Amino acid sequence: MKIRKLDRRAFLRGSMGVTLALPMLDSMAVRAATPKNQIPKRMVCIYFPNGVSLPGPAHPHHKEWHWFPHGQGKNFTLTKTLESLAPLRSRLSVLGGLSHTSGRKLPGHSVMEAYLTGSDIAKANTISVDQLYAAKSSQETRLASLVLSTAGGIQAGGRPCTISYSKEGQPIPAEDSLRRLFNRMFGSTTESDEAVRKTLARHKSMLDLVLEDSRRLSGKLGKDDQKKLDEYLSSIRDLEGRVERTEKWLQIPKAKVDSKQLNLDATRNAPKDYIRGMYDLIYLAFQTDTTRSASFVLGGEGTSFSDSFPKVIGLPGVHALSHSTNKSPDGFKNWARWDQFLAEQLAYFLNKLQNTREGESNLLDRSLILYGCSTSSTHLARNYPLLLAGGRDLGIKHGNFHVIDENKRRMSDLFVTMLNALGVETNRFGESTTNLNELLT
Repeated sequence: MKIRKLDRRAFLRGSMGVTLALPMLDSMAVRAATPKNQIPKRMVCIYFPNGVSLPGPAHPHHKEWHWFPHGQGKNFTLTKTLESLAPLRSRLSVLGGLSHTSGRKLPGHSVMEAYLTGSDIAKANTISVDQLYAAKSSQETRLASLVLSTAGGIQAGGRPCTISYSKEGQPIPAEDSLRRLFNRMFGSTTESDEAVRKTLARHKSMLDLVLEDSRRLSGKLGKDDQKKLDEYLSSIRDLEGRVERTEKWLQIPKAKVDSKQLNLDATRNAPKDYIRGMYDLIYLAFQTDTTRSASFVLGGEGTSFSDSFPKVIGLPGVHALSHSTNKSPDGFKNWARWDQFLAEQLAYFLNKLQNTREGESNLLDRSLILYGCSTSSTHLARNYPLLLAGGRDLGIKHGNFHVIDENKRRMSDLFVTMLNALGVETNRFGESTTNLNELLT
């Protein structure tokens, strides 16, 4: 294999026919062989349920624990809730005031289905923005998209578990198993699924199966590519560890928690491992160009599987947190601590993207990351808490807190801006009437 001709779709090959996709390497000649407008562009849409902590101006926790920043434009101050994102300030925008007009009259827990479609779901749903982009980008990737959730399938407890919808407006089932996702993405094999399953069940790492080929390839690479390959393989090894830790945690019965004492047999890091494991899979899928479109739901509206996560950091369930603000002086603060935990995991993901070089740029600047919820307070489907990150190479301008007039703009206008930045030319999506020019360079 001549390194100057290393194919962008090259694999590491190992025993049992296992293959492992490679990240983008300089020796794949991305800059020379690929026109700038053909360099991969990615999008991931992330959803968390039940709104955010928004103590009013007179409340003692307003200054430190209000989800939205104080001030606006470039002169804004992040509170403790989003402080983990401060080092990424120049790579993100906080958006306030946007919502879907058709959802404003619906109960708060009912508008999640329209988060990425902008449809009047009282009538019918339509395609979600991630799937519209997937339809275009999937011609270049092995997987059309990743649809992920902390509670798999379509529904749990009567609430949706997915934000991705087909062109017919049908919900696309979400995957919640790190192991199944890992094997689906990195377990390509010529052997039977059962044979591979038995091998991996003996705790043999996927990397061990391709170790010899990775050493052979590394010996032919330049120093920069050797380092990039080592970092990639290390990421895979870390992810395998997260998968194993999460699997052990899921096998332990749910702990009983009261307001005075946290009593858990499982590691306190399990929710962090699980959520970061999901982010790691999205990151690796983007790095290897396995897919360019992803969605991730961090729990369902109302009660859900993810209700157990806050208990591991000493808090009530997600839904209980959102309804406890008037029951305790620390109600808003406790809720905000969960918002803070989620923001820290997002910061972890964004930093991984920013720190991964691709040609003359990095993965974050070539990706759009939408993070938010379709309610502000628990049952108010207005003023969605939204954050858009990445996309500097796609013409997106950041570093601002945009306070938008809901009478003039709606969330679907943001989708139009995102689609055009990703190369999908469109003037309209959902209920849009324009785009958000203030986000463009």
